[in-house]
Amino acid sequence: GAASYWTATASSARFVQSATARSARYIHSAAAASSGGDAVDGNGDVRLGFIGAGSMAEAMACGFVRGGVTTFARISASNSSGNVSRAAHWRALGAEVYPSNAEVLRHSDMVFLAVKPHILPGVLAEVGGGAEDRHLFVSVATGVSTTFIEDAITAAGGIGAPRVIRVMPNTPCLVGAAASAACVGSASTAADLELVSALMASAGTCITVEERLFDAVVGVSGSGPAYVFQLIEAMADGGVAAGLPRADAQKLAAQTVYGAAKMVLETGDHPGLLKDKVCSPGGTTIRAVHALEKGGFRAAVMDAVLASAGRSAELGKGK
Repeated sequence: GAASYWTATASSARFVQSATARSARYIHSAAAASSGGDAVDGNGDVRLGFIGAGSMAEAMACGFVRGGVTTFARISASNSSGNVSRAAHWRALGAEVYPSNAEVLRHSDMVFLAVKPHILPGVLAEVGGGAEDRHLFVSVATGVSTTFIEDAITAAGGIGAPRVIRVMPNTPCLVGAAASAACVGSASTAADLELVSALMASAGTCITVEERLFDAVVGVSGSGPAYVFQLIEAMADGGVAAGLPRADAQKLAAQTVYGAAKMVLETGDHPGLLKDKVCSPGGTTIRAVHALEKGGFRAAVMDAVLASAGRSAELGKGK
C-alpha cells in the first residue's frame, strides 16, 4: 500500500546516501593501500585517467564527481587527436588534459579505456609498454574481451598479467543515474572488482555479471537510453497531437517514465503487476495498452535489445 511505498522510498534514500559514503571511504582506503607513485596524490586518493575524452568518458567523470567519490582535480584525460574545443571543455571542468595517451597512463592509477572498439587495438599497442603493476585498466569498449586487452598489453611490452576490469555504463552516468555492469579479467582481483563497482555505483547502480553476458547487457542498458528517449519523444508527440504545448507534453512524458521506473525499483513489484494496477476495467489505460499490443510494442522493444546485443557480438569477433 501507500504506507509501505513511502517507507521503501525513505529507506532507499538513506541507502543511497549510505552507499555513496561507503564508496567514497572504500575508494580512499584502496588508494591509500596502493603502490603509490604518480598515480596517488598526497591525500592517498586514486588518480583516474581517461584514454578517450568523448561523451561516455565525460558522462562517467561527471557522474563520479557528482557522486562525491572524487574531484576533477584527480581526473585526467588524453587529447591525442588535438581537438582544441574538447580539451578546453575538460579543462573548464577542472580536469588535467594531456596531449598523449601515454602521459595519462603515467599520471593515473585507474585507467579507463574509453575509445571505440576499432581504435582500442592501436591504443593498447601505443600505451601497453608503459603498463605497470600499479595500473588497473577499466575498459568501456563494446565487444572487446578482457583477454584481448590483457594479451595486447603484454604483447606491447607491458606487464605479463595486467589487471583488467570490463564495464558497460550508460550515458545517464552524467546525472548520477547510470545502469552499469562489471566483470573481472583473469588477473584482476576481487578487491579490484569491488573498487571499480563502488566507483560505478557512485554514479548510479552497478551489477556484476559473467563476461559472456556482456552483449546482453549492451542490449538492455548500454543502448537502452536511446529506446527510452524515443519512448519519451513519442509520448510527447502524442500529447502535442492531443492538444498539449510541446514543453508541457515533454515534461509530463519524461516525469512519467522517471516515476514508473522509480516505482519498479523501489517497490520490487513486477512491471506487469504495476501495469495491471493502473488498468481499470473499460478504462483509458487498458485501451491504450491494447493499442500498444496491436502495434507490436513489446516485440519491437525485444527486437531492439536483441539487435543491439547482436551488433555487440559482431564488434567483438576476434577481440
